[in-house]
Order: sequence, then C-alpha cells, then structure tokens
Amino acid sequence: MLPTLTYLQFHLVFSLPILLVLWYLAPRYDERRRRRATAGIVILVAIAYAYTTPWISYMIRRGTWWYADGAVLVRALSIPLGEYLYFAIQTLIVAFALHRLGFDPTFRDGDFDRRPRIAGVVVGLGMVPTGLWLVSLDASFLYLGGLIAWVGPVLALQWSVGGGYLVRTPQVWLTATLLPSIYFWIVDRVAIGMGTWIISTEFTTGVAPFGLPIEEALFFFSASLMTINGLVLFEWVLDWNDKRGASTESTIGRLDPVVDDGVDSSPSNGVDSSPGNGVDSPPGNGVDPAPNDRLDAATDERSTDR
Repeated sequence: MLPTLTYLQFHLVFSLPILLVLWYLAPRYDERRRRRATAGIVILVAIAYAYTTPWISYMIRRGTWWYADGAVLVRALSIPLGEYLYFAIQTLIVAFALHRLGFDPTFRDGDFDRRPRIAGVVVGLGMVPTGLWLVSLDASFLYLGGLIAWVGPVLALQWSVGGGYLVRTPQVWLTATLLPSIYFWIVDRVAIGMGTWIISTEFTTGVAPFGLPIEEALFFFSASLMTINGLVLFEWVLDWNDKRGASTESTIGRLDPVVDDGVDSSPSNGVDSSPGNGVDSPPGNGVDPAPNDRLDAATDERSTDR
C-alpha cells in the first residue's frame, strides 16, 4: 500500500520532474519560431483555465470525484490549488512533448478543404447532445456524458478552422496526444491507488481497465488532444497569414507602374515652355511675341511707308 500524498506532493513527485526534463529537451528554435511557440503555449494555458474551471468545479460539487483528508490545503470554487496547478502543468507537458517530437506548421494548398472541416464540425457539435443524452439516461453516465459534451464544442471549433490540415497530418497530432496521455494514465492510476483522489462509483460506468476508470483515461486523452490541436493550428494559421501577406505584396508589386523610361512625364506635352528657351507661350493664345518685338515691327512698317 503506497502512502497517500497531498496534491502538492503529488506534483513534486510526478508532475514537475517530467516537466523539467521535457523543458530541458525542448528544441532550440530560431527567435521567430520561439516567439510563436511561446505565444501558443501561453494562449493554450489561458484557455485551459477559462474553459476547464467551470466544468471541473461542477463535477467536484456533484461528487464525481473527491480528495483524501488532508490532501488539499486550499480551494477556490470547490477546486483544490493542486488541480489548478494541473491545468497549467498538463498543458506544458503536452506542449513540450509536441515540440520535442516536432511538427511542420506549413500551410499548403488543400488545407482549407471543406469536407473534413464540415465533418469535424458535425461530429463535434453532435457530441454535445450525445453527451447530455447519456447523462439523462443514468447517474452512472454523469462523468462520461459530461466529458463528451464538454469536449465536443472545442473539437468542432478546431476542425472548422484546420480540418484539412489535421486530416493531412494525423500521425503528428495522434502521436503527440497519445504519448503524454500514457504518462498521465500511469500517474493517475498511481494517485487513485494511493487515495490522493477518489473516483465515484455512482457517477462512473465501472469500466476500469487496469484499475483506471475509462472516464479518467478519456479525460486525459481528450485534454491532450485539444491542447495538441490548438498548438499546431495556432502556428499553422500564422504560416497561412504569412503566405497571404506575401501574396498580397507580390500582387501589389505587379500592379504598381514604374516610371523610368527617360521621358519627362510632367504636363508639358514634350515642349518646355519655361522662360529662356526662345518660345514664350503664355496662356490664352498660340505663340504671342513679346511686347518689344511688336514695337520694333511697327517702327519698321512706318519707315517703309515714308
């Protein structure tokens, strides 16, 4: 029988060491890729807190799982501090594993194919009523049905954006989802065995391969999947935006006229009418002789008459 750890002790033993190892093994990107990877991770951590907190809080208050006496020191919205830390720790572990495995976020023609995008939206949105229907059948489906309904909208959104890319790169996101999930399954089973947290038998189906409730296995897989999809699609969208900007600049360059043919294009129709070139052409008539020229002409005419 393993000793019961507090939630914070669990993180010190099982979560933080693997997180530090993956951080150390993370690839050294160039500055641009590093900024994008960091931004994606920060955004996904923020989303994890915003989207997961209400659902976890509801499940804890319903009694879907609870914690050993003395395992929790601080709570907020019924959620222990250790659970809040898990939101960030799990996201970071999955993110570092993804970047360690590597992925290509390059946008390619066909990535906006409507068929996989529509299919992903239909499946994702269909998960919501399916999950709620399961919850309505029996109390034992509360965890499973609630999980399905919670995951569905996120998958629908992700596939609506990058379904074509996800269909093109299944090996990347499936592998990057499965490997961290296996680790989370193992340490979750250990924590359940130690009694750090207890899963309700009333609100679960009772299906528990190797002692791990199927709902817990699906939770960690789903959370990892949503994180992986979010990270790869974030950088993929940025690459698409780069290509769109480059295409726009190229089009503008082709349409912009370049005046460099050696001809003065000022409005003078090829004749310089500035003073001093022998032709004075003030507005109002053709070529008007200067006043002195008219006076000389009149004098010559009078001399001829005499």
